[in-house]
Amino acid sequence: MTEENYHYRTSGTLLRNQFPGTGKLKMPLIPKFEPRPDDFIDLLLIGFDKTHLEDQNHLDRMVHFFLYDYRFERVWKNPDSDLERLSRYRAVLSPDFSMYLEMAPVMQLYNTFRNRWCGAYWASKGMRVIPTVNWGDESTFDFCFEGIEKGSVVAVSTYMASEHDHRSDQKEWFMAGYNEMLQRIEPEKIICYNMPFPEMQGDIVYVDYERSSWRHMNYERSYKAEGLEAFKIGGQSPPVYDTMNRSLLLIIPMEHRNSNNMEDEKRWETFYMYQTTEA
Repeated sequence: MTEENYHYRTSGTLLRNQFPGTGKLKMPLIPKFEPRPDDFIDLLLIGFDKTHLEDQNHLDRMVHFFLYDYRFERVWKNPDSDLERLSRYRAVLSPDFSMYLEMAPVMQLYNTFRNRWCGAYWASKGMRVIPTVNWGDESTFDFCFEGIEKGSVVAVSTYMASEHDHRSDQKEWFMAGYNEMLQRIEPEKIICYNMPFPEMQGDIVYVDYERSSWRHMNYERSYKAEGLEAFKIGGQSPPVYDTMNRSLLLIIPMEHRNSNNMEDEKRWETFYMYQTTEA
């Protein structure tokens, strides 16, 4: 075996066996979240795709992954690539890899494993992590709640199960899994992204979907105190950039320009472009 093959064969990103796991499936365990007094006061979330290293204005938010999977596959494929960026925020929800009802059962199991592995890995790097819980039909209940300690704070989203934009109400399916979660995990608190259903029990922390969206985010550049030295007479000049540091481009189909559609984050693309090349 060559040295290259040996490193591949024993790589942690191949084996994913860093955490002993629980239950028959040895699902990685996400340590219980330790809340701080102000963690859930007027809580807002920020999508993983909106986080960046220059952000100074939204660090009190928790990072969520209630997005299409392709937007965050990188956290599984390259688990170290975003550690610095994610660690800057208040806390991180474990990635919500999809559990579509029509998905092959082995893929549902695999996505549950990826959710827990990423959460456990981030926690091992010192991040504050809250497990995101998702499920399919009743056949997934034997594994989709594994890897979460009893009495943990957890996170769910009702958005995709709610009736909106020609989407039928999937409350019956959601409530079946939600009630099973309450019995199995007995969560201390449940962060609910989007409006909770009236039937939902437990200590629910409601997070407003609209107020957590990009529409209510401030992208004005913040200057650190030490950075102000450059503006003093005789101060050291900062690097000169040939374009503005950051611009926000929003491509909106003409027919939706006046829409209040809450799902536009899923259907419209927002691009953040950074210019870091010195002139």
